[in-house]
Amino acid sequence: MYIAYKQINKMPHYFLRESCRVNGELTYRHLLDLGEDPSNFIVYPGGNSFYIDEYVQDSLSDKGIVIYEDELEDLFWPWIRPDIQRAIETFQNRSGSGKKTRLTDSEKAHIARSVYELDKRRVHFLKFGNMDQGPLENMPEVLFRHLVDKSRDEIEQLFLVQEAILPENELKSYVYTVFNLQGFFQGMLAKKMPHALDQGKVDNFFIQEICRVNQELFGSPQILDEYLLRYVFMFFDHDYGDTTLLKEFYNDFIFRHHFHDPPAPEGARVSRTRAMKIFNIKKEEIKTMDKATLIRRYRQLARQHHPDKGGSEEGFIEITAAYHSLLKKIRS
Repeated sequence: MYIAYKQINKMPHYFLRESCRVNGELTYRHLLDLGEDPSNFIVYPGGNSFYIDEYVQDSLSDKGIVIYEDELEDLFWPWIRPDIQRAIETFQNRSGSGKKTRLTDSEKAHIARSVYELDKRRVHFLKFGNMDQGPLENMPEVLFRHLVDKSRDEIEQLFLVQEAILPENELKSYVYTVFNLQGFFQGMLAKKMPHALDQGKVDNFFIQEICRVNQELFGSPQILDEYLLRYVFMFFDHDYGDTTLLKEFYNDFIFRHHFHDPPAPEGARVSRTRAMKIFNIKKEEIKTMDKATLIRRYRQLARQHHPDKGGSEEGFIEITAAYHSLLKKIRS
């Protein structure tokens, strides 16, 4: 059982639902309309105590569903008053009962078969924040045990909650990773610095993949499901997050040249004047330049001077540092 969120007429709306099987297929059914605010069903009799309105339990009982008070409290926990959460969470364990048992080989095989590749990548990124995920078959099945035997609706509702905590500057990198767009490219740029790739190709591969997922998960070749629509906005309305590739290049360069007293990584930064010279930009031009134009110029320079293309690592570092210096000027 779970609480599902949906926008109706641009207003939040919540439903109590449960996953179930119909003709052998996992789906879900509505149990109770909770309106715009589930907290309306939480009663505070005094002190730090609370309980879920009996109407909820009675409504479920009328449908033949038996649910205990502590199960309802777990479902409504996110809407309980913060002061009461703080007061009782120190002695109330809401993370499950005790130590989980080790997975058997048959359970691992069942998870490997039943959990969709997109779900595995989402879980991995949300847990580790790593764009370089490696082969799916190397991911431990225990990471995905909570997704087994749940309807697609319940799974998507779970990810809706978890994705809400992602910083805005990670949203595009998140979508790039979970749809495995790096798999269409070769070299370390694909895993470390996607904004240096040909974005026209990246965009096309994203559209291709989201349509494939839409067909496989929701059975629609033409209409994009609303659960996938959010990824379109994440991808096209945001920029990639900061990359660690510049620092990694710098550290590797320092190590290989055996500097005994190397400057801090910040030493790789360049002045605004030097940055404009590298990008062949005049002062008047930077005042009117938009971010998209700067990014296009950066990609051109990055492709020309990347070490994989015969360029020097120190030159590539300087170009990237210059890009970040000018980007701050445009953002300000």
